[in-house]
Amino acid sequence: MVLSPREKTVVDQKLQRLEAGSSPNPSAPPGQQAFRPGQSAEAPAIRPGSGPEIDDRNLRIYVPGSKTLKLTEREINGLLNANTDLGKSVRLEFAQDAINAYLAVRIPDDFPIGGGKMFRARGRFRVSIGNGGEPYAILEDVTVFGLSLPKAWLGGIKGENLLGQAIGDNKQWKGIKGIKSLRVEPGALVLEVED
Repeated sequence: MVLSPREKTVVDQKLQRLEAGSSPNPSAPPGQQAFRPGQSAEAPAIRPGSGPEIDDRNLRIYVPGSKTLKLTEREINGLLNANTDLGKSVRLEFAQDAINAYLAVRIPDDFPIGGGKMFRARGRFRVSIGNGGEPYAILEDVTVFGLSLPKAWLGGIKGENLLGQAIGDNKQWKGIKGIKSLRVEPGALVLEVED
């Protein structure tokens, strides 16, 4: 999947916020004062924590960054295509609390079985962190050539809560600390961080 220039710009802006943090005012060049329309040079004081904060000495507005990052399946598939070779063979779809992955690769011509044909597989992962219940990441299904593989062929991990097993009784697992929620909704992946 290839993103349009407009879609690419939106994704790049989201990624820049992650890499560099939120800029004080994206419309003002660095080092210049940021004013709102109709704002006088002597801005009224704003109560801390009530929204954008103004530094009275420099009159620069500080706007806290967002606590939520939402990436659509089109954006994620576009990033896979632009930054890895996976974009040519893997496609992701997002459903409610589930990620469906599709794989299609050409089998080399000199391979003794199915040479020159397309190898097709798909899998479904159930994922949820911090959405009012126990966190889970479950491999729900893997299908190869239309055959749903049994649990025994997948090393016993099919249907198991892999994240729950990794955390165990340790609810303060460092991998989740700071994440308020990670949810998958139809068409998008949403990450929400704590204060």
